Amino acid sequence: MKGYPRLNIYFPGTREEELHEKMKRLAKSPWYSQDHNTHGKPADNGFFYFHHDELGENPSCTLCIARSEPGHWTVTGIVPDKGQVNPIPCECYSRMLDDFNSNIANPAADTVDGMTSIDIHTFRLKDYFSPQAVKKLSHFCKSANQCDLGHHPCDQERWNSFLIQVFEDNKDIPSCDIFGDCLKTAKLWPEDDIPRLRKEYDFAMRLFEQYERNAQ
Repeated sequence: MKGYPRLNIYFPGTREEELHEKMKRLAKSPWYSQDHNTHGKPADNGFFYFHHDELGENPSCTLCIARSEPGHWTVTGIVPDKGQVNPIPCECYSRMLDDFNSNIANPAADTVDGMTSIDIHTFRLKDYFSPQAVKKLSHFCKSANQCDLGHHPCDQERWNSFLIQVFEDNKDIPSCDIFGDCLKTAKLWPEDDIPRLRKEYDFAMRLFEQYERNAQ
């Protein structure tokens, strides 16, 4: 599946902290720097977040950045806040990404001798999920009786095993819209049933997160 753009930020690897500080200073309303991820947990090393307040047709959401390698950051997604339209429509997503790039990412990259680029992103499972999670999802999709869309108890066990693996990996859990887009690209499952799996994925991640919070 193509359509949603991806923002890449390139810079000298030794100037990462300087870049981040400059981006935080440039973040003006409706943007501001955020210290926690989309699940309310402190940002892990190599992950960076900026929040966007609701403004006009643009929803309140969190822009997520990951260090792909030293000197290369990638915007991995823009995740809507609870109660907002999910997923964010492609046109709106593109508009906010362009705004972030024009007013924050590109000016900051310029100050550290870096640059940015926006391309149309192809969503691939391996770019967002661990090899173990991809293997379990593939096993579920290929083993399930697609006539009943994976409702057999054995199929449900395989599906649950994938969901548990995603949460256990738990660096920065991909959003349900990214999961749906990746599954559509992989062509592992009937496209008209992907919205159901997407909703089950979203419910499972929220349930696991609440369980973990209550257990602390």
